[in-house]
This record gives sequence, C-alpha cells and structure tokens, in this order.
Amino acid sequence: MKRSSLKIVLGASILAAGVFLLAYCLVFHRVSPAWMPGGLWNRSMEADHQDGRVFNIMDADEKLLSKMSRTVNVGDELITGTGRRYRVKTVDGFKARAEFLGMDREYLALLDEYDGMNVPAASRQDWKNRIVGIYHTHSAESYVPTDGTDNEPYHGGIFEVGEALAHRLQQKGVRVLHDKTPHEPRDENAYYRSRRTAAGLMKKNPVAMIDVHRDGIPDPDYYSKQVAGKKITQLRLVVGRQNPKMQSNLEFAKRAMAFANKVHPGLVKEIFIARGNYNQDLMSTAMLIEVGTHTNSREAAENGAALFAETLPPLLGVGNVAGPGAYGTPNAKTPAGWKTLAWIIGIALLGGSAFLLISSGSWENARERLKNYFGREFAGFIGPLRKRIMTRRGDVERSHSEEANEAARENREKVRND
Repeated sequence: MKRSSLKIVLGASILAAGVFLLAYCLVFHRVSPAWMPGGLWNRSMEADHQDGRVFNIMDADEKLLSKMSRTVNVGDELITGTGRRYRVKTVDGFKARAEFLGMDREYLALLDEYDGMNVPAASRQDWKNRIVGIYHTHSAESYVPTDGTDNEPYHGGIFEVGEALAHRLQQKGVRVLHDKTPHEPRDENAYYRSRRTAAGLMKKNPVAMIDVHRDGIPDPDYYSKQVAGKKITQLRLVVGRQNPKMQSNLEFAKRAMAFANKVHPGLVKEIFIARGNYNQDLMSTAMLIEVGTHTNSREAAENGAALFAETLPPLLGVGNVAGPGAYGTPNAKTPAGWKTLAWIIGIALLGGSAFLLISSGSWENARERLKNYFGREFAGFIGPLRKRIMTRRGDVERSHSEEANEAARENREKVRND
C-alpha cells in the first residue's frame, strides 16, 4: 500500500473518531438521538407493538423495572417516577437488561421546583387561547373487559379515552381539537398515515399534541392503581429518540410526569425513551401516552386520562387554571434546536475535511490547498478593497491638485492685471 493511501486511511480513521467524539460530547449524560436521515428504520420500530407479547426490563439484580408490549432495543432508556434512570444494555429474546445511570438531575430539579411553587406565573392571554390537539395513531385499540375485544377497527375504545381527556381539558377552560380520524391497519405505515392528521392539527397552532394509546401486556394489575379515591390506570409517556426534537420532547415529558405526580402521586408510571419518531419531530410539545393496557377496563383508563388532563392546563399555561406557566412558549429556550445546529455544523466540517483529505491524497497537499484557497480568497477580498481605497485617495489627491492649479492661475491673472 502506498504511503499516500496509508495517510488517507489514517485521516479517515481520525475523522471517524472525531465524529464519534462529537456525538459523545453533544449528548454526554443524555440519550443519544438515534436519528438516521429519512428515518429508514423508523417505521418498523414504531409498528413493532403487539398485544399479548411482553418485554421485561430487569436491572443488574434481576429486579423488574418495567414491562411493555412494544419492542425494547439496546440504547432505549427508562426514567421512573422516582427519577431513577436506566439504559438498556442487552436484549435476549423478551428479556432486556438495563444499567443504572443514576438519578436524573433535571427531573429531580423539576420535582423540587413544583414542590416549592407558591405563586404560579401567569401566562400570556394569546397563549391561553391556543388549542390542545388530540389524535390516535392506533385507532382500533380497545379494552377487553369493557369493549369485548382488544381491537375494533375504526371505532376503538381508545377514542373514548381520548374523549375523557378532551372533556376534562374543556372543563378547565382549554380549547381542544380531538381528531378521530382512523388510521387502520396497525402496520408499519400507521404513523405515516397519522402524520397527515398531526400535520392538520399543526395548522391550528396547537400548544401541544397528544397521541393517545394503550399498552398490550396481559397483566391488568401492572397499571391498576387507586389515585384521588378512584380506580384508575397509570400512564406511560413515550419519547421517540429517532427525532431531532428528542431533547425538547424529553424535557416536556419530564415536566409532565413531575407535575402530574405532584398533583396526583403515582399517576404517571414512567417515561420510556424508545427507538422511533412517533411524529414528535413536528413540535417540542408533542407527546405519546399509553393509558393502561387492553386487559384493564376502559372506565379505569378514562379516569386515568381525566386526572392527567387536570395537570396539563397549569403546566402549559392554558385554560382557566393558574400553574407554573406556559411551557414551550415562543420565547422559551429549549436545547433541541441548538443541538441539531451543532450536529449539522460539526458533521459538515468533518465531512468537508474528509473530502479534502481524500481528494488531496495527503495531509501536506490538503494543507497546501487550504493555504492557497484562503490566500486567493484573502487576496480576492483585500485586492478590490485596496484598489477602492487607493482610487478614493487618488481622487482626493487629484481634487486637491486641481484646486491648487486653479488658485495659481487666479494669482497669475491678478499679477498681470496689476
């Protein structure tokens, strides 16, 4: 192998290591957004949610952390209602093992913030009038004890759960648009079809969009709970990590879980950060909720959804209820945009460096090209500027010379006349 080829290989390896280092630095102690251009693998991940199948997530001591019917992948993360954070390290069949990452400091800070909240902030009047959009990607999902089936195409019991959410929001003075467009069948294209619905809701300038689902594990006791004197089902919040807005979606989910569990302790079981997009790239306050499972009664799921609805107006700053303020207002700063910009700039620089190295054949040639390029560009910028300056200076000098000559002529005329 030629020396120049070895240098190219070495340079490409260094650039690859640079890309990895950039990604690590950007998301240190955060979830890595598994974002692939075009979302080539998104659909299969989003569709892989089968009723009756159970993935168990265990810790290092074989303690059950969570279970769900959606597929669990290496790199998925879990944040419990108490703030413990885990990352899935291995998946063997239907058993996943997760490592403890520590307590989620952002979530704990939110718990402290809401505990110490005395005088809620008022939201802007125009913000208070914005709608909350509700829709259902898996519109056939139903609840067996009440609906008699786990799936009823085009008329799933999940619509009634969404209606309970919408009705309680409206009672709190919130404008709601509950879209009941069906998106059958529940296949890999379901989120593609529901994206049209979500895009239609976006035209109404919503303050938040909620995609209402249920889980599909057989165990009804896993979600059953008594909260506020009612038999309810707990909720899980799902955040897609194949999504450039993942960090802002995750921040919103943390706020929602922290505030909901402050108002109704134990209402939200956990946040699950999964492979997929789930149309959450459309806005920072997009949310996917799972309300119980198909073996729970629909009434219990409706009660859980209604209690969750009570916590949203003060969190979002909409309706008639005061709360911590309008999260996600146009002036609110979230990290998603800056992180995406950093990714684009970093990858562009590294990609450009790789192209320059490979096309030049060696580091020396690459440096020489850069030197010549910036030399030409600098000369191209300075040259015309210097010419303009010199031209202006010459004009001034000529102007002064003409005035002097005119004065001399006038003086000679006076001498002659005298």
